[in-house]
Order: sequence, then C-alpha cells, then structure tokens
Amino acid sequence: MTDKLEKWRGYVPDEELETYRKGGFARRIGFGRKAALLNIDTTWMFVDPAFAMCGRDMPQMMDDLTRLTEAFRALDLPIYYSRRDDRSHPTYRGLWNEKLGTSGEYQYTSDPRADQWPEAYAPRKQDRVILKNKPSCFFQTPLDTFLRYDEVDTLVICGISTSGCVRAGAVDAFSHNFRPILVDEACGDRSPSAHKANMFDMDMKFCDVESLDYVLAELKARYGRKAAAE
Repeated sequence: MTDKLEKWRGYVPDEELETYRKGGFARRIGFGRKAALLNIDTTWMFVDPAFAMCGRDMPQMMDDLTRLTEAFRALDLPIYYSRRDDRSHPTYRGLWNEKLGTSGEYQYTSDPRADQWPEAYAPRKQDRVILKNKPSCFFQTPLDTFLRYDEVDTLVICGISTSGCVRAGAVDAFSHNFRPILVDEACGDRSPSAHKANMFDMDMKFCDVESLDYVLAELKARYGRKAAAE
C-alpha cells in the first residue's frame, strides 16, 4: 500500500482503500520544471464571516496561505489569483440565480469589498488575476494560455472552497495536463467534512494533496536560487 493510501487509513475503511490499491490509484504526480501558485477565491466574500458566502472563520488557513504566498514571492515564482467576475446582472450570474438563494442580494451583486483580498496576501502589480463566472478558473478564461506562456507545468493550489471552486480548478488543471498539488492546510471549506472528503478523493485520482511543510521544503529544494544554480 502506497504512502498516500496509508495516510488515509482510519478515515476510509481498509476494504475501500484496497479498491484504490487494486486500481493503482494514489501515485504521487510530483513537481515539474516550473511551479506557479494558484490562489482560488480567497477574497473577503469567502474569508470574512460577515459575508453570507463565508461559512466560518478560518484564521489558521489564512495564516498558512500567507506563508505559502510569501514562499512563492521569495522564490520569484509566478502567482495567479482567481475571483468572481461581474455579478451585477442576472445574465452574468446565470444559473447561480436558480441555485443560490442569496444571488440577488447586495453582498453578492454589488458590495465592492466582496471581491477584494486581505492585505496579507493580496495580489501585487506583477501577479496575474483571472476573472471567472463559473466554479473552474479554467472555464472560458485565458488561464491555460497564460500558464503555458509562463512555461508553468506545476500548479500549487490553495483557496476556497475545497469542495467547490478549488476542486473544479484542480480537476481542470489535471485535465489540461498541469501537475496539480493541493496544499491541505491552505485550502478551506464551509464544511470541514466536505473538505476532507474531497481532499481524499482528489488525492486518489487527480492531484497530490500535500502538507504545507512538504510543499515549502520542495519549493526551496527545487527552485531556490534556481536550485543553487543547478
């Protein structure tokens, strides 16, 4: 049984883990030549409980996300952010009008603070910001072309929510043949149980779910001063 399967022992029954072992799942994809950070939807709307869309306060997640951001900045690696596009018109919102009971309220449609980031990890001038209208930051956006121009083959992913937009972006990253690495402590969800279930499922099938300490060590070893000038 691989280390990744062993990590989930106790959360998933042994007989279920055996089906993943039998199918050859849960191998580590690993880092490639160049990594970028993809920060998904960590604006005030999703991290401040004053907003209806933020289910709970997650200060530790925000601290860990900030540490991750600082590491990418120190290594001068690309940082991408995604956030919602304009939701002021019903057509722009689309089926969110049918699925989401708060889609017509001021917070969701018009509050200028909703789509801003906390100062600790907010985008800088040199960072890239992707505007999206559906869960995946790849869906009908130029993200794929921007990443390829930057010669990125590995996406270290953090953000909110694990079971929604983070999952959608991570699965699409895999579908575009980028190496998706989810940082467990730097992803959050209004439901801790949904967070864990989705992390398990993605670790088995589409992504590497790794600890913050592991990712920070790998970044330093692989990209620190171009890996000590190789």
